[in-house]
Amino acid sequence: MRRTSSEAIYDELKDDIIFLRLKPGEEISQAEVSEKFDVSRSPVRDALMRLRSEGLVVMRPQRGCWVSRIDISRVDDECFFRLALEKSVIDRYREYMKTSDLTRLEYFIALQKEAATAVDPVAFYNADDDMHSIFFEATGLMRIWQLIQRETGNHRRMRILSMGSKDVLEKNIAQHEELIQALRLRDFPLAVTLETEHLSKLKYEADSIIESHPEYFTNRKTDEERD
Repeated sequence: MRRTSSEAIYDELKDDIIFLRLKPGEEISQAEVSEKFDVSRSPVRDALMRLRSEGLVVMRPQRGCWVSRIDISRVDDECFFRLALEKSVIDRYREYMKTSDLTRLEYFIALQKEAATAVDPVAFYNADDDMHSIFFEATGLMRIWQLIQRETGNHRRMRILSMGSKDVLEKNIAQHEELIQALRLRDFPLAVTLETEHLSKLKYEADSIIESHPEYFTNRKTDEERD
């Protein structure tokens, strides 16, 4: 199905925001976006309204539009949201796991190793997400995975910020390899425990990430920017 111009604009802007090509607090010019895509302002506004509903942009009448800052309290909420869902999916996965899944998981580990060698956070992030999505695909819960992707923009940007060093990427790979080994042994309680540890580690890294980029963050529980 062919995407509308609004969908194309939304997809590109969202990728730019998640992968920090558009930085938190950076202004988005509707005129420049309109010119880039050779469209009127209407599909640009539609795309920005979708991004606003996901908490990724701030829009002010007569003033403009900006990429939202990362709300650290929402990072905590979104981490809890993803962890609760993914733990349940891993537990359910015991009924669906196939040998071919392990081959696919190992393929994405190989891509992660290539990305770690190159210290390429975006490539690593994509291979990481592709690996985790296998559990949702196998259990017939891809709509849940898509919901996680849509509702965790603060957490996803925090993840990208955490992936700036080879050491961090290699630690992620080691955790993934432990998870795959537990699945290979069909030790699903261990797999759930490992997944919990893996998805919880970001909260222990938060302070150093915030210290490195304080201008990217806000700590308000209810972000007044979204009013």
